[in-house]
Amino acid sequence: MRISIGPVLFEWGKSALRDFHRRMAFETPADVIHLGEVVCSKRLHFTPDELTALAKELLPSGKEIVISTLGLVMDDGEQEELRGFVERAAELGVRIEANDMGGIGVGEGHRLVAGPHVNVYNAETLAFLRGIGVERVVFPVELSGEAIAGIIRAERDHPVEFEVFAHGRLPLTFSARCYTARAFRISKANCQYKCGDFPDGMITRTQEGEGLLSVNGVQTMSEKVHTLIGEAPRMEEMGVHLARLSPQSTHMVEIVAIWHERLTGRIDGAEALARLQEHNHGEPFCNGYFHGLPGMRFHAG
Repeated sequence: MRISIGPVLFEWGKSALRDFHRRMAFETPADVIHLGEVVCSKRLHFTPDELTALAKELLPSGKEIVISTLGLVMDDGEQEELRGFVERAAELGVRIEANDMGGIGVGEGHRLVAGPHVNVYNAETLAFLRGIGVERVVFPVELSGEAIAGIIRAERDHPVEFEVFAHGRLPLTFSARCYTARAFRISKANCQYKCGDFPDGMITRTQEGEGLLSVNGVQTMSEKVHTLIGEAPRMEEMGVHLARLSPQSTHMVEIVAIWHERLTGRIDGAEALARLQEHNHGEPFCNGYFHGLPGMRFHAG
């Protein structure tokens, strides 16, 4: 099973994004690097030409480069941007990750990845996507391991790759409204990029003070960091090709290294989990969805 670094879901700014992608490409044993903006069109710091230039800079690392697109395309301007990214990806010969069906439609005929926000909940949907050229599917984060295994079994005789969201805060929903701006009582149009003040999302808590969700602009995420490091052998047995690690603002090089050591058999699951815990500021993980439980739960396996 290979390691995939997902797109950065947070607002880090152009310079920090460029530096992060360079580090992932040249300082980690990851196999796939995702570039591009998924959450908010106001965070599209790179034009299609600039993203192409960055991709060309990273290609000598030997990593596969994938260009990811918005999870919620809402107007003609965003659709035009989407077309530009698809065209550049085609010119480079790299895959484009579509995160809504609008993106699938624009990207049809090109090398397509169906991102985790495309609702592939059954083998029939996957067969349809395969029929229009999708080469890789990233399963929705709320699917259980049993459900994922069933879909893979039904498609095992077809040349489709399977990717599972394996580490990071879970991306749950999108909205047309910016939650971060609303929290500061300002409009989305005048958001002042407040989401940039929270490089791993703004934690929301219950009245009792317990962590509930993380707010990331127009996106709602899990409060806890999700990890399937203990389920890596099972995922391989199921036929999963790639484990997606979602970027976070600190310790990402170390997290990729720990996953690589686990997948290559150099350390066992208990040691891997303990080392990841050190980089999670002592906070508990979650993995409930994979086990058919509430997502915020953690099942030790």
